[in-house]
Amino acid sequence: MINRGTCAIQIRPFFTLLLHFATMVYFILVRMMAMKRKPCFLIFIPLLFLTVQGLNAITVQELFRSAVSVRISYSLFKVDLELASLRRTRAEIEAKEELDRLNAEFSYVGALADYRRANLAFFNETLDTVFNVALAELDASIADVKAENANEDARLAQTRYLNGLLSEEGLKESGLALSTVTTDQELAAWTFADAAEVFRSALDRDWNGTLVPQVPDFIPSGTIELWLEKDTTLRRAKLSEKIAILKTAKLAANAAAFDRRIQQAELAKAKVAVTTTENDTRRAFDATVRKLKNQKALLQLRTEESVLKATLARDATRRYESGFAPLSEKNAQRTSELGARKNLLSAQRTYLKTIVEYLVYTDADPMEF
Repeated sequence: MINRGTCAIQIRPFFTLLLHFATMVYFILVRMMAMKRKPCFLIFIPLLFLTVQGLNAITVQELFRSAVSVRISYSLFKVDLELASLRRTRAEIEAKEELDRLNAEFSYVGALADYRRANLAFFNETLDTVFNVALAELDASIADVKAENANEDARLAQTRYLNGLLSEEGLKESGLALSTVTTDQELAAWTFADAAEVFRSALDRDWNGTLVPQVPDFIPSGTIELWLEKDTTLRRAKLSEKIAILKTAKLAANAAAFDRRIQQAELAKAKVAVTTTENDTRRAFDATVRKLKNQKALLQLRTEESVLKATLARDATRRYESGFAPLSEKNAQRTSELGARKNLLSAQRTYLKTIVEYLVYTDADPMEF
C-alpha cells in the first residue's frame, strides 16, 4: 500500500531541529518587519509542522543500512577489494625486488579506486531511489490540483454555454483542455506508482514520506593533507614515478642511448603527472568544501521558501473556505507550495550526495558518520 501522505522534509536531530526552528522564526520576523507587516503566530504553524515532521524521518545512515541489507551488490564490492588486498599481500611476499612490490601496490590502489566508485554509485543510486519517489509524489499532487482547476473550468464553460455566453467551439476547447490535464494526471499517478515500486524493490518496504532521510549537520573535518593522502589518482601517480625511477636506475651502464632517452622521458612524464595531479587534487578539495558550504546555504533558503509558500497556501485556503477567494487562487498557491517543496527536496538530494562523495573519497563510512 502506497502512502500518498505529505513527504517528510526536514532535517536533523532533536535539539538541532529546535535551534533550526528558532532560527527560521527569526528570519521570518525580520522579513515581515522589513515588509512592514505585523507578525501573526499562524505563520509559524507550517514551520513547526516541518520541524516536528523531521523528527519522524529516518537518518541517512539508517537508509543506507537498509539498502545494504537488501542488496547484495554492496557486499560484493568489499569482496572484490579484499581479494585485491590478498593479491597484493601475495605479490609482496613473492616479490624478488622493490619493483615487484610497487607494481603490486599500484594494482591494489587501482582496485581501491574502483571500490570507491562502486560505493559512491551505490549510495547515490539509493538516494535517487528515495528522492525520485518523493518528487514523483509531489508531481502527482500538482497534477491533481491542475485537474481540479480544469474540472472547475469545464463546469463553468458548460454553464456559460447553456446560458448562451460561450460558443460551441469554446466549449470543445474547454473539453480538450480537461482531457489533456486528465491524461497528465494519469501519467503522473503512474509515474509515482512506478517510482514507489522501484523503491519497494530496492529497500524491501513500502513508500511513505518519513523515508526521506534527514539532512545531518555535516562539517567537513578532513584537512587538505588527508585529502591528498587518500586520493587514489595521486597515489598511483606517485607510484608510477617511483617505478620510473627504479627502471631508470636499473638501466645498464652500456644501455642503448635510445632506450635511456625513452626511460628518462618516462620519468620526466611521471614527475609532471605527480605535480599536475597534486594540483588537481588540491583544487578538488577546495571545490568540494565550497560546494558543501554553498549547498548548505541553498538548503537554508529553500527551507525558508517552503515555509513561506506553505503559509501563503494556508492563507489562500482559509480565504477560499470563507468565500473570499476563488478556487483558482487557492490552487495557484497550493501549486506554488508543492513546487517549493520540490525545490527543497532537490536541494536535500544534492547536498546529501556531496556529503557522501566527501565521505567515500576520504575512506569514511556513509553508514557510520
